[in-house]
Amino acid sequence: MCHQIIASLGLILDIIGVVFLFIWGPPAPNMEGSVGLALESGTVLADGTRVEDMEKEQLRKRVLHTKMSKVGLGLILFGFVLQLIAQWF
Repeated sequence: MCHQIIASLGLILDIIGVVFLFIWGPPAPNMEGSVGLALESGTVLADGTRVEDMEKEQLRKRVLHTKMSKVGLGLILFGFVLQLIAQWF
C-alpha cells in the first residue's frame, strides 16, 4: 500500500513539474538575426519610463523564468525518483 502512495506522489509531482515547464519553459538561446539599437540606461522614453527601469524589469523576469523552469525540472526528476523507489522497494 505504501508503494502506491509513493508512486502516486511521484506522478503528482511530475504533473506539477510539467505545468511549470509549460508556463516557464527552459530558456532557449536568442536566435534573432537582426541587430537592435542600444539605448543608454539613463535615457528617458516618450512615455516617461527610463531604459534602466526597463532593463531591471527584464532582468527580474529572466531570473524568475530561469528559477521556475529549474523548479519544474526538479519536480519532474524528483517525481520519477519517487516512482522508481515505489517500484523497487
